[in-house]
Amino acid sequence: MPELPEVETVRRALEIGLVGLTVVGVRGRSVMMRRPLDIPHIAAKLGGRAVSTARRRGKFLLLDTADSGSLLIHLGMSGRLLLGDAAAPEPDHTHLVLCLEDGREVRFVDPRRFGLAQWLAPGDESRDPSLTALGIEPLDPGLEELLPPLLHARRAPLKSLILDQRLVAGVGNIYAAESLWRAGIRPSRPGCRTSVARLRRLAREIRAVLAEAVSQGGTTIRDYVTPAGDFGSFAVSLQVYGRDGESCERCGAVLRATRLGNRATVWCPGCQR
Repeated sequence: MPELPEVETVRRALEIGLVGLTVVGVRGRSVMMRRPLDIPHIAAKLGGRAVSTARRRGKFLLLDTADSGSLLIHLGMSGRLLLGDAAAPEPDHTHLVLCLEDGREVRFVDPRRFGLAQWLAPGDESRDPSLTALGIEPLDPGLEELLPPLLHARRAPLKSLILDQRLVAGVGNIYAAESLWRAGIRPSRPGCRTSVARLRRLAREIRAVLAEAVSQGGTTIRDYVTPAGDFGSFAVSLQVYGRDGESCERCGAVLRATRLGNRATVWCPGCQR
């Protein structure tokens, strides 16, 4: 599933290539995704209007207009947003297409249909359950002060807490594992049994890992590509994710795999305490 760096990479590309342009047409198929995809409604609200901003909240994208509302998008497990020439062949499983005034198109492709695209009228954002339940943004300033008290007050394993979108929005399995390795903290360590000083270090590493991943266009494991169709290159920087049985780059111990909260977790028994 695309995580915060992948979604932020998409947002930045759309900010450059889409914001300010008018959507002259909307087409697609009203299929069932995470929520029903209502093409006629999106077309009625977005058609003929310019996209004023491209925002991100956690793993969600919001394409705003000046007056009629916003298009809420979640990429799900396999979703992609592609921005390119309208004459280019349209990929299979393209469910929504925004036709732009400059002859290009934004195409939402989602083979597994776990994503969503839904129109939010003005005021709906503050009532949408997917958005109102989200926690703090890990790229925002102040994470080092805001996150440690949230984690220290809970008994659950730290990795499970980092993945809880109600506490911190946008961090997924890849970047939680990498942040914990960089901070030298065992993923199964309970939040309440971790010192505030170590939790501050973890917060710093979360921000650093996410920022580095964004600078490299995210991580491509299976389906993810940028709107230009490029792969994210952060995969070459992964130190623990997907490296079960290999040697730790820091201490040389053999990396182990376990499961926490039904999620695969790779960690180093030598230097993560």
